[in-house]
Amino acid sequence: MSVYGEKEKSVLNLKEDYLVFLDEVGDPYLHWNIEKYKNPSIFPAMTITAIIIEKIKYKEILIPKLYELKKKFFDNEQTYLHSREIRRKDGIFKIFLDDRLYSRFKLEIDSILSKTSLKIISSSINKINLLKKAEKFQKISGIKYNIGDIYLRNVGYIFERLGHFLKQKTAKIIFETRGKNESRRIQAMLSDAKKNGTFYCPKESFASIDENILFFTKKDAIDGLQVVDYCTYPFARHCKNPKDKDNKFFEILRRHIYKGNYGEYGLKEWP
Repeated sequence: MSVYGEKEKSVLNLKEDYLVFLDEVGDPYLHWNIEKYKNPSIFPAMTITAIIIEKIKYKEILIPKLYELKKKFFDNEQTYLHSREIRRKDGIFKIFLDDRLYSRFKLEIDSILSKTSLKIISSSINKINLLKKAEKFQKISGIKYNIGDIYLRNVGYIFERLGHFLKQKTAKIIFETRGKNESRRIQAMLSDAKKNGTFYCPKESFASIDENILFFTKKDAIDGLQVVDYCTYPFARHCKNPKDKDNKFFEILRRHIYKGNYGEYGLKEWP
Protein backbone atom coordinates (compact mmCIF):
# COMPACT_ATOMS: atom_id res chain seq x y z
CA MET A 1 0.00 0.00 0.00
CA SER A 2 1.30 3.47 -0.88
CA VAL A 3 2.36 5.73 1.97
CA TYR A 4 0.96 8.72 0.08
CA GLY A 5 -2.77 9.38 -0.32
CA GLU A 6 -4.04 11.31 -3.34
CA LYS A 7 -4.33 14.61 -1.45
CA GLU A 8 -0.89 14.10 0.06
CA LYS A 9 0.52 13.58 -3.43
CA SER A 10 -0.81 17.00 -4.42
CA VAL A 11 1.21 18.50 -1.57
CA LEU A 12 4.35 16.65 -2.64
CA ASN A 13 3.93 17.93 -6.19
CA LEU A 14 4.23 21.53 -5.05
CA LYS A 15 7.26 23.40 -6.39
CA GLU A 16 8.12 25.35 -3.22
CA ASP A 17 11.17 24.66 -1.01
CA TYR A 18 9.22 24.69 2.26
CA LEU A 19 5.77 23.57 3.38
CA VAL A 20 4.14 25.64 6.13
CA PHE A 21 1.26 24.02 7.99
CA LEU A 22 -0.98 26.18 10.21
CA ASP A 23 -3.46 25.35 12.94
CA GLU A 24 -5.25 27.19 15.73
CA VAL A 25 -6.55 26.72 19.25
CA GLY A 26 -9.19 28.92 20.85
CA ASP A 27 -11.43 31.45 19.17
CA PRO A 28 -11.15 35.17 18.40
CA TYR A 29 -14.24 36.10 20.41
CA LEU A 30 -13.51 38.46 23.30
CA HIS A 31 -15.74 38.64 26.39
CA TRP A 32 -15.47 42.21 27.62
CA ASN A 33 -16.48 41.08 31.09
CA ILE A 34 -13.28 39.57 32.55
CA GLU A 35 -15.35 37.68 35.13
CA LYS A 36 -16.53 35.42 32.28
CA TYR A 37 -13.06 33.86 32.15
CA LYS A 38 -13.47 32.42 35.63
CA ASN A 39 -15.61 29.83 33.89
CA PRO A 40 -13.17 26.96 33.12
CA SER A 41 -15.12 26.09 29.98
CA ILE A 42 -14.11 29.44 28.40
CA PHE A 43 -10.53 29.18 27.17
CA PRO A 44 -8.76 32.53 27.68
CA ALA A 45 -6.19 32.24 24.90
CA MET A 46 -6.21 32.28 21.10
CA THR A 47 -3.21 30.69 19.38
CA ILE A 48 -2.09 30.14 15.79
CA THR A 49 0.94 27.91 15.23
CA ALA A 50 2.92 27.08 12.09
CA ILE A 51 5.37 24.27 11.47
CA ILE A 52 7.89 24.85 8.69
CA ILE A 53 9.47 21.85 7.02
CA GLU A 54 11.56 21.32 3.91
CA LYS A 55 9.47 19.52 1.31
CA ILE A 56 12.11 16.84 0.78
CA LYS A 57 12.19 16.03 4.51
CA TYR A 58 8.41 16.02 4.61
CA LYS A 59 8.37 13.40 1.87
CA GLU A 60 11.32 11.27 2.94
CA ILE A 61 11.07 11.45 6.74
CA LEU A 62 7.85 12.80 8.19
CA ILE A 63 5.31 10.92 6.06
CA PRO A 64 7.03 7.50 6.19
CA LYS A 65 7.77 7.81 9.92
CA LEU A 66 4.18 8.75 10.75
CA TYR A 67 3.03 5.81 8.64
CA GLU A 68 5.23 3.49 10.72
CA LEU A 69 4.05 5.05 13.98
CA LYS A 70 0.36 4.60 13.12
CA LYS A 71 0.92 0.98 12.11
CA LYS A 72 2.85 0.31 15.30
CA PHE A 73 0.45 1.86 17.81
CA PHE A 74 -2.94 1.49 16.10
CA ASP A 75 -2.32 -1.20 13.44
CA ASN A 76 -3.92 1.24 11.02
CA GLU A 77 -1.89 3.66 8.91
CA GLN A 78 -5.09 5.63 8.18
CA THR A 79 -5.51 6.72 11.81
CA TYR A 80 -6.03 10.47 12.07
CA LEU A 81 -3.94 11.95 14.89
CA HIS A 82 -6.30 14.44 16.49
CA SER A 83 -4.75 16.33 19.40
CA ARG A 84 -7.89 16.79 21.47
CA GLU A 85 -8.85 13.12 21.30
CA ILE A 86 -5.27 12.07 22.08
CA ARG A 87 -5.15 14.31 25.17
CA ARG A 88 -8.53 13.02 26.36
CA LYS A 89 -7.64 9.45 25.41
CA ASP A 90 -10.94 9.03 23.60
CA GLY A 91 -11.95 6.48 20.99
CA ILE A 92 -9.03 4.69 19.40
CA PHE A 93 -6.70 6.64 21.69
CA LYS A 94 -8.02 4.87 24.81
CA ILE A 95 -4.93 2.71 24.53
CA PHE A 96 -3.05 5.68 26.01
CA LEU A 97 -4.74 5.07 29.36
CA ASP A 98 -1.64 2.90 29.66
CA ASP A 99 0.82 5.61 30.73
CA ARG A 100 3.87 3.68 29.58
CA LEU A 101 2.42 3.29 26.10
CA TYR A 102 1.49 6.96 26.01
CA SER A 103 5.02 7.92 27.03
CA ARG A 104 6.50 5.80 24.24
CA PHE A 105 4.12 7.37 21.72
CA LYS A 106 5.14 10.89 22.75
CA LEU A 107 8.83 10.01 22.61
CA GLU A 108 8.44 8.67 19.08
CA ILE A 109 6.55 11.79 17.96
CA ASP A 110 9.35 13.93 19.39
CA SER A 111 11.92 11.82 17.55
CA ILE A 112 10.08 12.35 14.26
CA LEU A 113 9.97 16.12 14.79
CA SER A 114 13.69 16.20 15.53
CA LYS A 115 14.62 14.14 12.48
CA THR A 116 12.73 16.49 10.17
CA SER A 117 14.52 19.56 11.61
CA LEU A 118 11.22 21.44 11.43
CA LYS A 119 10.86 24.93 12.84
CA ILE A 120 7.91 26.34 14.76
CA ILE A 121 6.41 29.82 14.74
CA SER A 122 3.56 30.50 17.14
CA SER A 123 1.53 33.59 18.01
CA SER A 124 -0.89 33.77 20.95
CA ILE A 125 -3.09 36.30 22.68
CA ASN A 126 -3.96 36.06 26.36
CA LYS A 127 -7.44 37.57 26.38
CA ILE A 128 -7.45 38.35 30.09
CA ASN A 129 -4.19 40.29 29.85
CA LEU A 130 -5.46 42.10 26.75
CA LEU A 131 -8.63 43.18 28.53
CA LYS A 132 -6.63 44.41 31.50
CA LYS A 133 -4.40 46.40 29.17
CA ALA A 134 -7.45 47.89 27.42
CA GLU A 135 -9.03 48.86 30.75
CA LYS A 136 -5.80 50.49 31.97
CA PHE A 137 -5.36 52.39 28.71
CA GLN A 138 -8.91 53.72 28.81
CA LYS A 139 -8.60 54.70 32.48
CA ILE A 140 -5.42 56.69 31.84
CA SER A 141 -6.29 58.22 28.47
CA GLY A 142 -10.07 58.37 28.51
CA ILE A 143 -9.98 56.79 25.05
CA LYS A 144 -11.14 53.29 24.23
CA TYR A 145 -8.25 50.96 23.35
CA ASN A 146 -8.37 49.74 19.75
CA ILE A 147 -8.02 45.98 20.06
CA GLY A 148 -8.68 45.27 16.39
CA ASP A 149 -9.12 41.81 14.91
CA ILE A 150 -7.14 39.50 17.18
CA TYR A 151 -7.37 36.58 14.76
CA LEU A 152 -5.81 38.49 11.90
CA ARG A 153 -3.24 40.06 14.17
CA ASN A 154 -2.07 36.58 15.16
CA VAL A 155 -1.97 35.56 11.50
CA GLY A 156 0.02 38.68 10.66
CA TYR A 157 2.66 37.90 13.28
CA ILE A 158 3.00 34.40 11.83
CA PHE A 159 3.49 35.75 8.30
CA GLU A 160 6.07 38.33 9.44
CA ARG A 161 8.19 35.73 11.18
CA LEU A 162 7.80 33.31 8.30
CA GLY A 163 9.10 35.94 5.88
CA HIS A 164 12.08 36.52 8.17
CA PHE A 165 12.82 32.78 8.29
CA LEU A 166 12.61 32.12 4.55
CA LYS A 167 15.25 34.60 3.34
CA GLN A 168 14.25 34.15 -0.33
CA LYS A 169 13.49 30.42 -0.04
CA THR A 170 10.02 29.69 -1.37
CA ALA A 171 7.12 28.42 0.74
CA LYS A 172 3.53 27.26 0.42
CA ILE A 173 1.09 27.84 3.28
CA ILE A 174 -1.29 24.97 4.00
CA PHE A 175 -4.27 25.35 6.31
CA GLU A 176 -7.20 23.25 7.47
CA THR A 177 -10.30 25.07 6.35
CA ARG A 178 -12.73 26.20 9.05
CA GLY A 179 -15.31 27.48 6.57
CA LYS A 180 -15.43 29.81 3.59
CA ASN A 181 -15.46 33.06 5.57
CA GLU A 182 -12.44 32.22 7.68
CA SER A 183 -10.55 30.87 4.68
CA ARG A 184 -11.22 34.13 2.83
CA ARG A 185 -10.02 36.17 5.79
CA ILE A 186 -6.67 34.42 6.11
CA GLN A 187 -6.18 34.46 2.32
CA ALA A 188 -6.95 38.19 2.26
CA MET A 189 -4.40 38.77 5.02
CA LEU A 190 -1.66 37.10 2.99
CA SER A 191 -2.67 38.90 -0.23
CA ASP A 192 -2.56 42.26 1.54
CA ALA A 193 0.84 41.53 3.12
CA LYS A 194 2.28 40.60 -0.27
CA LYS A 195 0.84 43.73 -1.89
CA ASN A 196 1.29 46.34 0.82
CA GLY A 197 3.51 44.82 3.51
CA THR A 198 2.60 45.13 7.22
CA PHE A 199 3.28 47.73 9.89
CA TYR A 200 6.61 46.07 10.69
CA CYS A 201 7.64 44.47 7.38
CA PRO A 202 7.79 45.69 3.77
CA LYS A 203 6.07 43.68 1.05
CA GLU A 204 9.43 42.30 -0.07
CA SER A 205 9.49 40.20 3.11
CA PHE A 206 6.60 38.15 1.76
CA ALA A 207 7.69 37.85 -1.87
CA SER A 208 8.81 34.21 -1.63
CA ILE A 209 5.54 33.00 -0.05
CA ASP A 210 3.18 31.68 -2.70
CA GLU A 211 0.17 33.96 -3.01
CA ASN A 212 -2.46 31.21 -2.77
CA ILE A 213 -3.00 29.36 0.49
CA LEU A 214 -3.81 25.68 0.05
CA PHE A 215 -6.84 24.56 2.08
CA PHE A 216 -7.72 21.01 3.08
CA THR A 217 -10.31 19.33 5.30
CA LYS A 218 -9.76 16.68 7.97
CA LYS A 219 -11.02 14.06 5.53
CA ASP A 220 -8.02 14.82 3.33
CA ALA A 221 -5.81 13.40 6.12
CA ILE A 222 -2.75 15.58 5.42
CA ASP A 223 0.06 14.48 7.74
CA GLY A 224 1.51 17.98 8.16
CA LEU A 225 -1.84 19.28 9.40
CA GLN A 226 -2.06 16.41 11.89
CA VAL A 227 1.40 17.27 13.22
CA VAL A 228 0.71 20.98 13.62
CA ASP A 229 -2.61 20.15 15.31
CA TYR A 230 -0.67 17.99 17.76
CA CYS A 231 1.83 20.80 18.42
CA THR A 232 -0.49 23.80 18.81
CA TYR A 233 -2.26 23.17 22.12
CA PRO A 234 0.92 23.30 24.28
CA PHE A 235 1.58 26.83 22.98
CA ALA A 236 -1.97 27.91 23.83
CA ARG A 237 -1.60 26.36 27.26
CA HIS A 238 1.71 28.19 27.82
CA CYS A 239 0.06 31.49 26.86
CA LYS A 240 -2.75 30.80 29.29
CA ASN A 241 -0.30 30.05 32.12
CA PRO A 242 3.48 30.31 31.51
CA LYS A 243 4.09 28.83 34.98
CA ASP A 244 2.24 25.60 34.21
CA LYS A 245 4.83 22.96 35.19
CA ASP A 246 2.69 20.15 33.79
CA ASN A 247 2.90 21.55 30.26
CA LYS A 248 5.93 19.36 29.55
CA PHE A 249 5.42 18.98 25.82
CA PHE A 250 5.84 22.73 25.43
CA GLU A 251 9.38 22.43 26.79
CA ILE A 252 10.09 19.72 24.21
CA LEU A 253 8.63 21.79 21.38
CA ARG A 254 10.57 24.82 22.54
CA ARG A 255 13.71 23.34 20.99
CA HIS A 256 12.09 23.73 17.57
CA ILE A 257 11.03 27.39 17.88
CA TYR A 258 12.57 29.59 15.21
CA LYS A 259 15.29 31.58 16.96
CA GLY A 260 15.69 34.39 14.44
CA ASN A 261 18.45 36.84 15.23
CA TYR A 262 17.84 36.61 18.95
CA GLY A 263 16.07 34.59 21.63
CA GLU A 264 12.84 33.03 20.43
CA TYR A 265 11.71 35.26 17.60
CA GLY A 266 9.27 32.54 16.52
CA LEU A 267 7.38 32.70 19.82
CA LYS A 268 4.98 35.61 20.10
CA GLU A 269 2.74 35.97 23.16
CA TRP A 270 0.90 39.21 23.73
CA PRO A 271 0.18 41.54 25.31
